[in-house]
Amino acid sequence: MPLLSTVYFGYYKVGRFVFVVALLVAFQMVGLLLAAPWLFYMLAVYSIVALVRLFIPGRSVGYLDYILDIIFISALVFVSFRIYSYLTLFYLFPIFFASLAIRGPRIYIYPLVAVLLYSSIFQIRGDLFAIESLFNITLHALSFFIMALAASHLSRRIERQEEYIGRLEEEKIKMQGYERLYRVSADLAHELRNPLASISAAVQFMKEGKSSSDFVDMLGDETIRLTNLVNDFLMFSRPSDAPKEDIDLCEMIRTISERYGQGVTIKTDLKEGLHINANRVYLDAALGNIVRNATEAAKESVLITLRHVARLDKAGKEISIVVGDDGQGIEKSLRDRIFEPFVTTKKTGTGLGLALAYRVITTLGGNLVAGESGLGGAEMVVTLPVAADNKDERGLK
Repeated sequence: MPLLSTVYFGYYKVGRFVFVVALLVAFQMVGLLLAAPWLFYMLAVYSIVALVRLFIPGRSVGYLDYILDIIFISALVFVSFRIYSYLTLFYLFPIFFASLAIRGPRIYIYPLVAVLLYSSIFQIRGDLFAIESLFNITLHALSFFIMALAASHLSRRIERQEEYIGRLEEEKIKMQGYERLYRVSADLAHELRNPLASISAAVQFMKEGKSSSDFVDMLGDETIRLTNLVNDFLMFSRPSDAPKEDIDLCEMIRTISERYGQGVTIKTDLKEGLHINANRVYLDAALGNIVRNATEAAKESVLITLRHVARLDKAGKEISIVVGDDGQGIEKSLRDRIFEPFVTTKKTGTGLGLALAYRVITTLGGNLVAGESGLGGAEMVVTLPVAADNKDERGLK
């Protein structure tokens, strides 16, 4: 069933309930319900039906609802025959919305049912073959079928417009992807140009016979810088292609803390037995970049916490890893761009650390959010989903 039909059917159900209640109140105010108690019972019952249908929706558009509404309107017309002739206008609403929902020749079912029921009213009242009655029925039949055709045409136009908008959105996403690729490529070229220029200058001096250990050291440093840049960029571009394995997060965080904890006190509050299925190299690089940034920014201490395990839904759970430091925090000008490639405040940084971490973590179905730490500096909150059938559930309880 098209989404358009389902959405409009939701509006239709709300409008139907409001209409029935308003009609009940209006007829009560003019005293018609006292004069015609069957009308009151009919409106009361149908208002209950409309209310139930409003709060107990089906999975798709209820075509039977439109038939029932046409029957209900026919009953109103029958009870108020020759008194409230404007009630026949209400036939147009179920016909219109039904024609929005269905396709093809089936759109004629609802106006045909309305015409037959309306004609039956004249037959029961004994006025079917009067000239005025035939003219009345013909005009109503014409309006019913025109309304069905107009609604069907409108539905097709709206769907074509939505398809066109969808294609525009896809093109926009593609263009944004290309724009991001161009920007990253330009940034990468810029980052490569600086060390290449240094290497070229050192080689030129050495060709001129100006040999120095400084030039050799420069070549070594810039080569290492280029290697790190290329490795980080390759890891940033392909984190989802790597094979995965079961990883003990507590063990990995301890290893990372030992690797980057020189000169800084790293406190951990780890809950044992928390595992995740991921690529060890990429996840280690992602968490390692976050911890390394915290240790480099910290004055004295870094706190790493596996804060809690929150249930996402029946199919999975969630691990939250919080890395906070007591440094200067994140500059306001960088908060919106901190996870973009080549955004860095370090003179020797590649600017791919947090971008890589964000890509790896989001590829795993998690999220990475930057904030302010209770220690006074920056805080990185990593959330990672854990399958419900995690082999070690005791750590998740």
